[in-house]
Amino acid sequence: MIRKQDYLKLGTFVILGTLLLVAMVVILGAGQYFKKTLTVETYIKESVNGLDIGSPVKLKGVKVGSVSEIGFVHNRYTDEYRYVLVECELDLDRLGAEDADTYADKIRQDVKRGLRIKPNTIGLTGQLYLNIDYVPPGTNPPLLIDWQPENVYIPSVSSTMNRLEAAVDNVSNFVKGLSKDDVETIISKIRDIVEAVGKFVKTDDGKAIGKLIRANLVQTEKTLRRLNELLAAPEAETIIPDGAHAMAGLREIVEKGGDDAVAALGDARRAMKAFRSASTALDRFLSNPEMADNMEEFGKALRNINEASSEVKVSIAKLHAVLNRLNAISAGQQSNIRSILDDTRVLMENLKEISGEAKEYPSGVIFGAPPAKRIPGESR
Repeated sequence: MIRKQDYLKLGTFVILGTLLLVAMVVILGAGQYFKKTLTVETYIKESVNGLDIGSPVKLKGVKVGSVSEIGFVHNRYTDEYRYVLVECELDLDRLGAEDADTYADKIRQDVKRGLRIKPNTIGLTGQLYLNIDYVPPGTNPPLLIDWQPENVYIPSVSSTMNRLEAAVDNVSNFVKGLSKDDVETIISKIRDIVEAVGKFVKTDDGKAIGKLIRANLVQTEKTLRRLNELLAAPEAETIIPDGAHAMAGLREIVEKGGDDAVAALGDARRAMKAFRSASTALDRFLSNPEMADNMEEFGKALRNINEASSEVKVSIAKLHAVLNRLNAISAGQQSNIRSILDDTRVLMENLKEISGEAKEYPSGVIFGAPPAKRIPGESR
């Protein structure tokens, strides 16, 4: 018989179990509500068999999100293109991004540098995941679209398996395109080439070429043997360390002289700029029409100077002749000139005496000697 206390315990247990279950669900799923995500979309031209919602999305092999939706482009944008539409949720925390808009701008810039989404296979199971990586943008252009994507758009590239299948199809189509006659013709040409080579080898020229090839092989063997001997020498062991030290020293010199080299390049650049300005000014000066007239006048002035210089030469010759004549005359009249100089010296002495007397007796110089002195009582 069940008592009332048992009903109370059973009810309490059910309530507590329900509360614990709800709390567990909330705790385990709370991270999904507070997680910062960015939705991106891509369009794939090939089959996506093996790709499901929840499949991982990796950046260079590191999981950064998952596939959130798979559909068709014609259901959302246009009926002209038969692409598969795939949306992905990227975890911004895993990507190290704080703001979705900022990271979206970064993705748009990286798309120009070759950021693409590529379907990859997980082992041999056939399951697919999307890998985001950088590829050469020139050889991997985006698919043609004529609409504005609702989310951040990352173009896709063909998977490795799809490219392998395309290559196999091309080879298969090429082989299928060959007819029986083409194959027989190719085999016949190969047989003719082999027979021609065999006949040529048996001729004298072929034998000479064979000897030449044999001699080259022997010389190559000797060279390799000599090279092995050189590498086996003890001195060869120090070549690489010495070369490494030399390169380290050169690197140190370059690093220490980096500032000087930059300064020298700057000075050289400024010198070249100044030289270019000077050459431009000189060219402008020489191309001036007035410069031609000035050069013509300068030429006339040079001709006048040349004529005047010839006349100056004649004048100097005449002056030299006159000086020679004066020298000869002075040599012949040297005694007379000496006597004249002596008379001149005596004359100068007399003038000096006269000037001294004139200072002491001015009246005597003018009126003559003074009268004789009279003695009182003497008759005249």
